[in-house]
Amino acid sequence: MSHRRDVLATIGAGGAAVLAGCGLVTSTGSDGTATRRITDGAGRSVEVPGTVGRLVAVGPGALRQVAYLEATDRVVGVEDAEKGWARTVPYNLANPELRDRPVIGAAGPNAGGNSEAIIAQDPDLILFYGDPSRAASLQSQTETPVVVLRVVDFVTADARETMFETWRLVGRILGTEDRAQELVETVRTTIDDLEERVADLPESDRAEAYVGAINYKGAHGLATTRNPFPPFRFVNANNVARGVETDSASVQVSRERLLTWDPPTVFVSTANLRRVREDVGKHPELGRIDALERDRVYSILPHASYHHNYGSILANAYFVGKTLYPDRFGDVSIPTITDDLFETLLGKPLYGELMDVHEAYERLDLAE
Repeated sequence: MSHRRDVLATIGAGGAAVLAGCGLVTSTGSDGTATRRITDGAGRSVEVPGTVGRLVAVGPGALRQVAYLEATDRVVGVEDAEKGWARTVPYNLANPELRDRPVIGAAGPNAGGNSEAIIAQDPDLILFYGDPSRAASLQSQTETPVVVLRVVDFVTADARETMFETWRLVGRILGTEDRAQELVETVRTTIDDLEERVADLPESDRAEAYVGAINYKGAHGLATTRNPFPPFRFVNANNVARGVETDSASVQVSRERLLTWDPPTVFVSTANLRRVREDVGKHPELGRIDALERDRVYSILPHASYHHNYGSILANAYFVGKTLYPDRFGDVSIPTITDDLFETLLGKPLYGELMDVHEAYERLDLAE
């Protein structure tokens, strides 16, 4: 470890050259070790090793991006949740070996990593999602480059470009540029397919629907929704909550408003089915909602589990499309498309394992 610290101290001692087309600046330290200067997701200029063999990921969604970039074999430590409640999130199901790595800190929305635990694993690089000021202090405390990632929902084209740039950045740092581009093309092709199926759908034929019980920094019940909601946007479904104005990813609405909207179809996250059933049991007036009266309540995979589950979001979009517009999604097999998506994104078909964990893609009886 001391040798690597010495190498970091020599950064900038050598000449620099810009690599054409990738925006990286390479330098050579006094011992001949190559480094590169990058601009991270927070606009910070960070010197990173020319080759990253050991890394850790800190904060919501950070480790998921490593899994997407097929670099989990370089992970030398994980947050504690990977051994506990996060064991069943898709990237862990696809990479069960992660739960055997040493713990480098606690997980959570304000996760910042444990400096001493991280130093003990001697990573070459720390990928970080969270407050950039914490990234700066973590870098100082560990004497290890910290790269801040931008991780967002990809409901809009601009948001998708943000994620694409995050994947490209990590791909350049890890030498997995081709894999990053494969991720970009997978998302683009998938969303193009979803949108093309309903592109000529007249406004008068667009189905109305509501989504509830969406996780956001914790569990929520039926009256917590999301606007915009990617699966609705991708398949031209009218979100009954589209008039709700909020700066937050999720929003709590009143039962009275939900009754006024009276959605004909409702989707709920399997992460919070118990809460949804409790809501309906405690507030029987919710049973008057059209979707509940006509048994048109359906379960979907969790939209977020320690940040956004992109594979689940895309699979959910196909299920929403097939439920609302069966004639336009008649050729879609939900088990097959789910397996295909996760095999492409995470290297493993996960439909069976996900269904073992989640009561997903089913019509629900909320009176159970």
